[in-house]
Amino acid sequence: MKKERDKKFSFYKESNFLRFKQFYLERDILRVAFYMFDAEKKMKKNSLEKKITIPMSQQTFKRVNVKKLKKVLEELFLLILLEDIKINIKPIEDIKGRVRKEKKFPKKEAIILFSGGIDSYAGIKIAEKEYNNLLAVFVAHSDQKRIIKIVQKVKRFVSTKIRTVYAPGMGIFGYSQLRGFLYMLSGGMYANLCKACKILVTECGPTMYQPSFSPYDSITYTTHPYVLKAAKEVLEILLGYKIKIIIPFENLTKAEIISNSGIEDFSITHSCISQRFGNHDGTCFGCVIRRLACKVSNVKDVVYNKDVFQEDANQDNLMNILVFSRDLLSNYDSMPDFEIDKIDEFHKYNMFERYALDNLAGLMLNLKGKNNFFKKFIISSKTIQDRILRVRENRIKPDFKKYVN
Repeated sequence: MKKERDKKFSFYKESNFLRFKQFYLERDILRVAFYMFDAEKKMKKNSLEKKITIPMSQQTFKRVNVKKLKKVLEELFLLILLEDIKINIKPIEDIKGRVRKEKKFPKKEAIILFSGGIDSYAGIKIAEKEYNNLLAVFVAHSDQKRIIKIVQKVKRFVSTKIRTVYAPGMGIFGYSQLRGFLYMLSGGMYANLCKACKILVTECGPTMYQPSFSPYDSITYTTHPYVLKAAKEVLEILLGYKIKIIIPFENLTKAEIISNSGIEDFSITHSCISQRFGNHDGTCFGCVIRRLACKVSNVKDVVYNKDVFQEDANQDNLMNILVFSRDLLSNYDSMPDFEIDKIDEFHKYNMFERYALDNLAGLMLNLKGKNNFFKKFIISSKTIQDRILRVRENRIKPDFKKYVN
């Protein structure tokens, strides 16, 4: 066996403990996460071969069911990225050196994933009322320095300690579908260190089950149930014990999460898809959904670079969201399969009905006067006014007993 020198994980700051011999399992968890993440980037550059080799310490390799692990990883790659890739797990001679006995991590009741976005900020505030002893985990990509600074600001507004895992850069090839898998395994690493058997995921339901707006629409699988299930299986194989992934907001809309949090100012958070710049374009999918939800919940929002309701702005994402919302409320049976297949598969019509009403309510509240948008999409002012009231009264509550099977 040769010594592993290609380390994709960092020893920087809070990750310094990974330098020490006894944390071989934590290094192995990150190796699986980072090599899968890196494989997706290579695929986008058309440089990915049909085989991914993931190094693993001899201690872990001898203990775990390697065949089962490879099968889960191959199925994940095929399911999410539609690529038939073979996984090879290679035993290596891991880090040598002294065992640092004094390095201990305080026991925690649960680990909560944190990104600096609206859902995670609201989610951590809500979770702090449910759990007495949380640890938040933030994954910092090397090419997203502005997001790292935003998270540093948010730290001052939460009671829970936030630890950082330093990860490879996102790159310039668009949204990463396996980043959610990376985040889950990073949370699992800290779950092991802190003897916590629960990992909390704070994303709202419409993000987890995001529908397509066209046959070739690119959607996010960050916390899709398939990704969460695969992450749970991988963690349980590596750790050797059961992990419970809690999804308390999977039946809530973004507006409902915001309202439940009690937070009045979300201007310190970040939601734009252009994460490298740290500001809000105003017209991407993330910005539009955020703006509509914040208006319904009556909270302070960020300043957007462009006003998506002005005709000179790119309104493609806004129009897709509004048309989808209107059709779901008034013409669901005639909607194409690509728009509703996930809704039907996971039985989420009631949640998406509330989501659609939130979008139209946000539109109505953002409009100045009855313009063409109003005439085209506002089907019933009374229904929408009732929806706004229900959101602000927190009629729908999170369920901390909901977990990934």
